[in-house]
Amino acid sequence: MLAATEAFRKSLIGRDTAEVIEIAVSLFVEKEELNIQLTEFRNASTEMSTQYQLMKDQLNAALRENEELRKQNMHLTGVNTIRTNDLFGRSTEKTDDILDAVANATVPADDPLSEDAPETEAIRENRERIRLLASSFDRLASEKKPRSKRMDLSRLPVQTCYEFDCDVLDSEYGKGNWRIAHWDEVKTVEVIRQSTYLKVTYRPVVSVGVEHVLARPPHSEALIPKSVASPSLLSLIMNDRNRMFLPLNRQQSDSERFGFPLSKQTMSNWIKRVTTDHLEPVYEYLCAKLKTYPYQQCDETYYTVVMNEKESGKNFVWVHRSGELVQDPAIVIYCYDKSRSADHLRDFYEGISGVIRLTCDAYSAYPSFATGADGLVELTGCAMHCRRRFVEALLLLHAGNWKSEEFFALPEAMAVLLMRDIYAADTPLKKLSTEERFLARQETVKPKVDAFFEFVHSLDLSDPAFSEKLKDAVKYALNQEPLLRKFLDDGNISIDNGATERSIRSVSLYRRNSLFSFTPSGARSNMIIFSLIETAKANGADPYWYLKYLLENMPNYLYAKNSDHLPDMTPWSEAYRRYEKEEKLNSIRAQAPPGNEKPSTPVKGKRKPESA
Repeated sequence: MLAATEAFRKSLIGRDTAEVIEIAVSLFVEKEELNIQLTEFRNASTEMSTQYQLMKDQLNAALRENEELRKQNMHLTGVNTIRTNDLFGRSTEKTDDILDAVANATVPADDPLSEDAPETEAIRENRERIRLLASSFDRLASEKKPRSKRMDLSRLPVQTCYEFDCDVLDSEYGKGNWRIAHWDEVKTVEVIRQSTYLKVTYRPVVSVGVEHVLARPPHSEALIPKSVASPSLLSLIMNDRNRMFLPLNRQQSDSERFGFPLSKQTMSNWIKRVTTDHLEPVYEYLCAKLKTYPYQQCDETYYTVVMNEKESGKNFVWVHRSGELVQDPAIVIYCYDKSRSADHLRDFYEGISGVIRLTCDAYSAYPSFATGADGLVELTGCAMHCRRRFVEALLLLHAGNWKSEEFFALPEAMAVLLMRDIYAADTPLKKLSTEERFLARQETVKPKVDAFFEFVHSLDLSDPAFSEKLKDAVKYALNQEPLLRKFLDDGNISIDNGATERSIRSVSLYRRNSLFSFTPSGARSNMIIFSLIETAKANGADPYWYLKYLLENMPNYLYAKNSDHLPDMTPWSEAYRRYEKEEKLNSIRAQAPPGNEKPSTPVKGKRKPESA
């Protein structure tokens, strides 16, 4: 640059002034042209930079939107898959059935979860263990299922009939040309439609003394004064509605089987009346007794009540029951409540004095309640809910024609298989005593639980191959690990909350058929009847006979000032056991009509000679 400048200066030496001025003017013009070009370039560069930044922002927004849409697509795909399985798949939680269904399913090619992903270190480390699990699964799948037992007809009354017509046999084979070699036995179960009759009872009114004062001797209290309702009729209606899930409007259309028309409103009014007057004291007694149990289980489900204070009309049913493994008489309690908050738990367990170990899921109301219970409530986890989350993640894979090694190397399948082994080891222990169960769990179940959580801890949640469902399942297992391990330290604690979920099934079936309750009082009445029916079933009692027993006996204690009679009103009481046995025997005797006597072969007569 300096050399060029020095050369230019030397070229100007010796030139006249006019020539130097021309050179300077030409250089100035050239400079101005270059400035104009530079300004135009700067303006163009600024515009390009602005457009570039705008395009970059648009690209980033598009990438974020694409990622959000991808997540939504995966979520909706999962929801659709699970709902489709709920609607059209097999209703089972058996691990082998689920694994078989997924392993042999057909997968859409555009499934966002079917993308190839690099195998993680954890999967490679567990491959040998999974091969063993896969061979175990193949062996179990190949085993034949045991044949179902033959139908047990020993408890039915028997009518013995002989189908015999001598004249028909004579015409078919010739008179005196046949004899009975033996009898073919054909068994059929016959049904007699329910018998309904009007019972008219006359009670004496006596004239006492010379003054002829009229008096009525003591008699049993009427179930509903001035009503034709009887214990047997109301027990049948409640049993059909809350056990067989036949709504009252259908019972109304079928009321001709009673021999007289019976409206839905009449049946509803009868049920509310007897529930309040006669069944609620038994319900309250069972609630109080359940609160004394140290091992309990709890769950909740939604329930619709039309005339309630909330605009949505969506309320809840809480199910409290005694622990599945406890030897005390089983108690199942249903409670209607307007909310799903921990307030219900505080109200229900108010006044408890001993420690309660409560098996439940991870719903936030339970830890909130336990935190404020001053150490009187200890929560235990539900392995079924943990397994269910891994199963949902497995159902999303939907990849068919898996090779055995590839399928069982999937983390979803591995987790489900490990959970299956835990259940396979724990289920047979239900028949043992508490101490035996505890020792057996320490020996056989604890190593399998340790293996499951060791595997869960080894999963890397940052792995892009993991679906959101799988990540959710892993987080659930890790958060609930202390609660899910508690059943190992106490033989009275169940591995899961399955017993309560099976009790909820009754409400679900009733809800599907009857849809809703109209008023809160009707909902509470329903829950009382459900509680009595399910408690009866849990103790091996027949719900129909138990309801009939209560409706026959409780009116006599309508104005009782104490509760001394309530222990005899439980389905496990000796008084009820004797009643059910006698009533069933009387019912059986009245069911089968008499048969006929066994005929004998007619005496052969002398054969007449044939005429010539």
